[in-house]
Amino acid sequence: MRLSRKYSRARELSFQQILNARIADLDLRPAGTLRDCLIQVRHELKRNHISFFPHFYFGEEPWGCIDRTGSIEIPFYLANTDLRRIAERHQVSYSKMELLMILRHETGHAINYAYKLWTGKIWKSLFGKFKVRYPRFYHFSASSKDYVRYLHYIGHPHYAQRHPDEDFAETFAVWLDPDSKWKWNYRAWPGAMEKLRFVDRLFRKERVAEHRPLKVRYDESKNHKRIKATVAEYFEIERKVDPRVREYTLDLKEVFSRAHRRSRRLIRADRFIQNYSDYLEEELVTWIAKADRRDIRRYLRELQTICALNNLYLHPDETTEKLVELVIVSTYHVLNRLRLIR
Repeated sequence: MRLSRKYSRARELSFQQILNARIADLDLRPAGTLRDCLIQVRHELKRNHISFFPHFYFGEEPWGCIDRTGSIEIPFYLANTDLRRIAERHQVSYSKMELLMILRHETGHAINYAYKLWTGKIWKSLFGKFKVRYPRFYHFSASSKDYVRYLHYIGHPHYAQRHPDEDFAETFAVWLDPDSKWKWNYRAWPGAMEKLRFVDRLFRKERVAEHRPLKVRYDESKNHKRIKATVAEYFEIERKVDPRVREYTLDLKEVFSRAHRRSRRLIRADRFIQNYSDYLEEELVTWIAKADRRDIRRYLRELQTICALNNLYLHPDETTEKLVELVIVSTYHVLNRLRLIR
């Protein structure tokens, strides 16, 4: 019993040290679930004759492969078990399945860039023009069978339709996933199947990635060493509850629906806000001249918490509509916050 108490006390002291540490000072290395996922993805690549493995580093948010580099940014709070627990208490959570799915998708980007696959004629004919501008808002056809669905199932509706680069990354992720059963699941989707067969031929028959690429650019300029806040400050721990939470809750219940049963077709509203936090932040900064980005991020985290506590969801087909509604509601509330501060 004494040993157990000592262990608990040691854990608590360690936890407090992490909370009070500056993120920039943390010595972060993949551990626990994240490490297991990275090892699994590496094995999947080797099994499919791909020798290149991206360079992963820890940054802020969101996830992402830096454009035309072999570098992939992972949110710092996923590095180890203690940081993940802190993040999960503040509605930022990923299951092992979700981590694997995102890693496969981002790895698809890195491999596309490392081997410059996007410059090939067949690539262009199947996926489109790589250099076309990324849309801030993208429109999709919910019934299209020309695109695979992968991150679609974890809160990024019809993500392959956003841009040719995303189309390839999604196709690659489905192909790489040993549990996707793509030959069966996409047998009646001619457009998507043609892309999957192209990827399969590229890596398994032609083995274009059997050798490491001659020249790969890496970029770690946005790593966690830039984040001067402590872990507690970053997650707004020990901050008083905002008295306007009731008003936020009522408005969010107007925007989203209450789900009484879990359905794979529905998207969690808190995850939806998390996925589109960059877009929402940019919109609010554009519309509100004196808005501080840190205040906006804090506000968006509050919305995530409220959505999770109230079991709020949306349907994938409502993405565009709900984003517009959320921007309107958020603009109103952030403006009110600014007036009260003054």
